[in-house]
Amino acid sequence: MPRHCRSPGCTAEATRYGAFCTSHKATLRRHGDADQRGITKADLKAPLRAIRGRVERNSGNPVWGQSEGRWQEVVSHAHAVLARQGAGSAYVRQAASETVKLAETVEARTVMETAFAVYLMADQQPRRFASDRAFRVQLVRRLRGLAEANAGTWFDHDTGRMKRVYRELPPQAAKVMGEWCAKAFGAVGLFLARMDREQREAAARKADADRAAMTAALEALT
Repeated sequence: MPRHCRSPGCTAEATRYGAFCTSHKATLRRHGDADQRGITKADLKAPLRAIRGRVERNSGNPVWGQSEGRWQEVVSHAHAVLARQGAGSAYVRQAASETVKLAETVEARTVMETAFAVYLMADQQPRRFASDRAFRVQLVRRLRGLAEANAGTWFDHDTGRMKRVYRELPPQAAKVMGEWCAKAFGAVGLFLARMDREQREAAARKADADRAAMTAALEALT
């Protein structure tokens, strides 16, 4: 008797030795969860604008330099991994190679702001991330997307336009790199997301109070 894909709502047949259909199996491998939809550059536009605004308003705060320093620690660790001439897991070495490539082609400030934007988006739209693993894979995908070296192009004959496609990391390598990036940016990213949420909630309460005061004033008119 054929088994159905384990993804909720999917009626396709699961692969012979897996729990998901071919499509959801590919999504799991690419995005970190069978039900995860990829986070795009456009998705991050508003969160990134908010993060950059906060960085600019607090340009003298040492937390930005400290966060860049934590990223540099990750990069130094990646260099050390690669210097050990074939020692260790191939996936760890691949994660290290991708980390070094990112650091060599993208400024630390840009990497930092993009990472914080992913954390902010996760707080604002938690349903967009199917699991913690999916979150970290999306974090890695968005950071790797900053490096032109990770992008290729192909011609779409249907639209007559060139399209960009990013080279995927094996899931195990993405997992390792995601852990490193979370170590560098997670604590501050979560703090900034919570601060943004609290400020938005306070603004909403003030707006409600202002509307209530206006209503009371109108009702008091004679």
